[in-house]
Amino acid sequence: MPPQHPWTPDGGTAAEWTQAERHPWERPLLAAAAAATLAALALAVHMLWTGGAQAWTAAVLLALPAACWAVRGMRHAEQRAQAVRVSPTQFPQVHAEISRLATEMGLNTTPDAYVRAEGRRPRSAAAGGHGARRFIVVPGELFEPDARLRDPEALRFVLAHQLGHIAAGHTSFWLRAGTSIGRLVPVLGPALSRAMEYTADNHAHAHCPEGAHAIRMLAAGRALYREVGMGEMAERGRRDRGGFVFLYNLLSSRPVNIKRIAAIRDRSRPGRLFL
Repeated sequence: MPPQHPWTPDGGTAAEWTQAERHPWERPLLAAAAAATLAALALAVHMLWTGGAQAWTAAVLLALPAACWAVRGMRHAEQRAQAVRVSPTQFPQVHAEISRLATEMGLNTTPDAYVRAEGRRPRSAAAGGHGARRFIVVPGELFEPDARLRDPEALRFVLAHQLGHIAAGHTSFWLRAGTSIGRLVPVLGPALSRAMEYTADNHAHAHCPEGAHAIRMLAAGRALYREVGMGEMAERGRRDRGGFVFLYNLLSSRPVNIKRIAAIRDRSRPGRLFL
């Protein structure tokens, strides 16, 4: 059952919106990425001021925030031009679920949602924004060929995860632009991205814990995911170690499956970013 909020006579809520905790590493990594971006921009201004052969490098660095804005605009345009928009008449169950979750998360407006069919796995789900508009992308693989929901609980978890990115501010232009150069720094950028993914998982688990098995789809795909034991995968997250496993996770922009499932199974501690 979805969380219930006591309503006041004027239509507001007497209780706080259901909130989820950020991963404890997210804010420190955001600060580090912002500091790296600010330092790089300050260096670029200095190089432009003094002139010389580095002027082109400085110009490129200063253009990154504008490039970030342009990329966001093109990604939004791609969905508007290519994808099927979720509406009360197209995918009505999904539309109703998104509206309910957006209200539970305290979002001021319900984000646009689009269904894309070409992705092969639910990792093609995404959240983004441009200007004041926010949107999420729902993979077509979450539906049966006759348009029925393949797994309603898994769908809710995926929706809550993507809406969690929006609720946590991850789709903000200023956050993206303010950390754009820092995100290019090896180790720092991927670690920040992994922390944000864990935060979005916290939102999803807070609003739809019964759908956490959706993460199995990342590991086995839509045809085989029901055969995956989350307990066994979580145990591997604790015992599968080694230099290359560590390095692979360190460079990944998403939590590796075994660590992500371990974090969902054991809610007593945050997801492991490094070890």
